[in-house]
Amino acid sequence: MQDLSLHLLDIAENSVRGGATLVKLEVIEYLAQNQLILKVEDNGQGMDEQMLQHVSNPFFTTRTTRRVGLGIPLLKQNCELSGGHLRIKSEKGKGTLLVAVMQYNHVDRPPLGDMPATIITLISAYPKIDWIYKYTKGEDSIEVDTRALKYVLKDVPINHPEILKWVKASIENLHNIVVRS
Repeated sequence: MQDLSLHLLDIAENSVRGGATLVKLEVIEYLAQNQLILKVEDNGQGMDEQMLQHVSNPFFTTRTTRRVGLGIPLLKQNCELSGGHLRIKSEKGKGTLLVAVMQYNHVDRPPLGDMPATIITLISAYPKIDWIYKYTKGEDSIEVDTRALKYVLKDVPINHPEILKWVKASIENLHNIVVRS
């Protein structure tokens, strides 16, 4: 995968396949600590201890459409190549938390990529899922929660093209404010 936003897209889709109804994606840039942290947390079916031990093996997958699962192993490799690590905590019936840590200025760290486009892709593809996106840089942060948007929109679908266009522009604007600060 070319950038980290695509890793997050893949892992978020794993959450959806795992029965999650709420998925939180978080990007944290701790420049003072020279760290980039990515988190994906869901309320899906979770994994038992045996599955958790195998999830970073590229030749292990629960999907029946192919024999390999490269999303988590590739993210783990990128973390390790970037002076960091990947941790997954999961409990059957309660959900999963994935935390990827990388050295921010490491030459081998992939770029973050287009997070607003990733969030819009998830909202449009899975409108019944509740999504929370939080981006933090230093002391500044933004958060977008589709539960609040759905409440305001009432009967208008969250994946209506005009709504998606507005949400993407809003995320981009908020992202730019935090990046510049």
